[in-house]
Amino acid sequence: MSTGVSPVRLWRAVAIGLATALLVTGVVVYAAARLMPREATGVVDGGTHTIPRAEIARTVSAQLSLPLRNGPDRVRCAGDLRPVPYTVVRCTAHFPTGLERQLTVEVTHVRHNKVTYRRLTERR
Repeated sequence: MSTGVSPVRLWRAVAIGLATALLVTGVVVYAAARLMPREATGVVDGGTHTIPRAEIARTVSAQLSLPLRNGPDRVRCAGDLRPVPYTVVRCTAHFPTGLERQLTVEVTHVRHNKVTYRRLTERR
């Protein structure tokens, strides 16, 4: 019983399907990695002895931006980040679509005047 499809065409269709699936998987994994919590390091401001909210907002905005797609229009943080481990500050990301996303930024490590902080994973 013949299906009417040549073996070459069948293998070509399978190869194209597999390549497409791998490409889509790669894009999804890359996008997920970009949106995962990532750490950043900032230098404590000499006058306020904190990481300024504007610096935190720039970092979070860059982390939320995807290649080929813009990130939030703006990110606003409730305050500066004190250089004390586990200290948090709440931020809000405002996207062009009207969506607002609430975020928490936490200090993970302090060494001299350098503070490492990260955006925590949201629970929805």
